[in-house]
Amino acid sequence: MTDPLDPLDETWEAWTARVAADLAALADDEWVTLTVHVQSRASRTYAAEQDRAHATGHGWRRVFSHPPTRPAAVPDVFVQARRLGDVVALECIADTEFEGLTDLTHAQHRALIELGWQADEFPDLSRTFAADEAAAVQLLRASLEGVLGAGSPSDVDVRRATKR
Repeated sequence: MTDPLDPLDETWEAWTARVAADLAALADDEWVTLTVHVQSRASRTYAAEQDRAHATGHGWRRVFSHPPTRPAAVPDVFVQARRLGDVVALECIADTEFEGLTDLTHAQHRALIELGWQADEFPDLSRTFAADEAAAVQLLRASLEGVLGAGSPSDVDVRRATKR
């Protein structure tokens, strides 16, 4: 039996309505960050190297003789939304390490643009909506579910923050 108030049982429709209400309630100094649960490529590689080094007992020489771990099925990307007066501004930050690298494939990047994102400095994207939280959330949902790998709303972390 599902509980409609349990975030683990939330449907995409309920999630969409909830996040649209969150966007409508944002003050000018607040934003919402949405991420699909994923570890970064760097943290996975480091953890795998540490596991192999400890398991083999041979230290770093043994670690670097193994091939690197596969990239994540879910790219390390986050999306944020903020209000600028009557405009809802979305950003898709695909270079989360800010080193000019991205976990997005070219096909995923292209798919996000086809959904309606506008290309900024590669690989990041943006989009603005004039007082249309519902349309903004539809783009967020389509991106998270269709391209970024969220199987359900419980796969998405939604965090609200304020500038200090």
